[in-house]
Amino acid sequence: MLATASGTSDSLVASILMIFVSEIGDKTFLIAAILAMSNPRSTIFLAACSALWLMSILSAFLGHAVVTFIPMTWVSLLAAAMFLVFGVKLLHEAREMDGSEITKEMQSVESELGEKNEEKRQVAMEAGEAHFGNDTEKEGAFNVNVDAVEYPDTERGNSSSCNDCSTLNSLKNLCGLLLSPIFVETFVLVFFAEWGDRSQLATIALGAARNVYGVAAGTILGHTCCTGLAVVGGQLLAARISVKKVTFAGGILFIMFALIYGYEALYDKGM
Repeated sequence: MLATASGTSDSLVASILMIFVSEIGDKTFLIAAILAMSNPRSTIFLAACSALWLMSILSAFLGHAVVTFIPMTWVSLLAAAMFLVFGVKLLHEAREMDGSEITKEMQSVESELGEKNEEKRQVAMEAGEAHFGNDTEKEGAFNVNVDAVEYPDTERGNSSSCNDCSTLNSLKNLCGLLLSPIFVETFVLVFFAEWGDRSQLATIALGAARNVYGVAAGTILGHTCCTGLAVVGGQLLAARISVKKVTFAGGILFIMFALIYGYEALYDKGM
């Protein structure tokens, strides 16, 4: 039990650290930050978190499924090799950075979002022109004689239906949030921006070599914290943090993971 708890906590901490050094200033971070400036923050936060939570669970358990087909020693060696490549690549990127990367990435994300909004606006305009004639013809069908409407006696059973009404309204609000265009658009943007990202591949590797539940929980917590920072003050934070230092720290962390997994693989072979 102690070994299991220790393995879970180690996986949890490693996953949180990995997410922080991978996601701060990343594309998904900036998408949430920019969208939160012109949309309800709660909607953007829930949509981005939902996409990242789903991606975290899928990635962690995908890595865990690999262990059923490949011996654990080889899994550790593959994870060590992948983290070593990522770590060296991050250190090289950090050395080449001149400090303007966050501005360029933010401009790229803003341009991409602007293009998507322009496409939506053009589609909406075309649809509006196509249906304008039909809408004007049917306009009179929606007129209602308010005086002719018979209302039920609101005094009877008012107290008994109060709780039902509040529950119904809460469900309506939740469904309206989850099915709103802003929620769906943010979810899709974040999910596909994260697909194939370095943090997703690292989550798969951690899920294969570590406790899958600790990895899933750690990546979910890490993504939640990073998304919260992005929504609350992501643009200000992105402008003030040193992406070069974060990237350098990520490279060191990934190389440490590579050494740990390489040692475990060699130790298992020796045993």
